[in-house]
Amino acid sequence: MINFNGNITSETEVISFNNRGFNYGDGLFETIKYSHGKLLFFEDHYFRLMASMRIMRMEIPMTFTMEFLEEQIKETLAANNLLNVSSRVKLMVHRNEGGLYLPEKHTFYDYCQSTI
Repeated sequence: MINFNGNITSETEVISFNNRGFNYGDGLFETIKYSHGKLLFFEDHYFRLMASMRIMRMEIPMTFTMEFLEEQIKETLAANNLLNVSSRVKLMVHRNEGGLYLPEKHTFYDYCQSTI
């Protein structure tokens, strides 16, 4: 199970053929270790993610806070019964579909978390 835009779903239901991250490399990812109930160095990961999204000129909504993201990650871990074990969380962010090489929009609401 993965978290796609805030919805826990099967990983087979989320990737579109038009995904900009896969077609044009218009995305980024961050891998975070989860251990003993904590996301290790989460603040560092969050700020690196935000800096990378700014470099890519993605429009970041005000609701995409560190608290929001941590809550979404923990919901994903809970859905996979991984709250009590060490895990890796891969957070992938890519711009919304549209456009050929240049994007039509700079929004990124497509984000996906998978746990390993």
